[in-house]
Amino acid sequence: MAGLVEKTYGDALFELILEESPAKLTEAKAELDAVDSIIKDIPELIKLSKTPTVSKEEKLGLIEEAFKGKLSEYVYNFLMVLTDAGRLDYFGKIAGYFKERCNDHLGIAEITVITCEPLTAKAKADLSAKMEKMLGKKIVMKEELDRSIIGGIVVKNGNTTLDGSVKAKLRALRTDIGSVIC
Repeated sequence: MAGLVEKTYGDALFELILEESPAKLTEAKAELDAVDSIIKDIPELIKLSKTPTVSKEEKLGLIEEAFKGKLSEYVYNFLMVLTDAGRLDYFGKIAGYFKERCNDHLGIAEITVITCEPLTAKAKADLSAKMEKMLGKKIVMKEELDRSIIGGIVVKNGNTTLDGSVKAKLRALRTDIGSVIC
């Protein structure tokens, strides 16, 4: 569940873009993801934003130098507002909340599919069709490989996990056998 800061800022940005230029929602979502990756790759940026010995003007100048002209007006101004308010350290959570709002509005469900071997194109299409029917949304699938699941498939959608892996079945079997033996 979103905290107050990410909800407040995320809702404000989402509602502003939705009101002024709904077609820009997808672009803003992609830009927020890109900036979030940059911030995660450069943790010093957050430390700098929290350093009291660096003036607000210097912090805003650094954000301007790094991002002006490289982002849409919405995302650039949003970064400036967060920096000015001393909330840049919430950027990742705000971006995540904004992404959830966009996906809900656009009828998109992002799922993560974990397998021990890459899925075939047909398996991807079949799984996507089944998940679209089950969730009633367009599916955006992210694939991950994890050899430790031995076989089968794990599908994650938000807080829901469908675990059809061999590893999970063996774990359940061990529990069943343990309860019979003990």
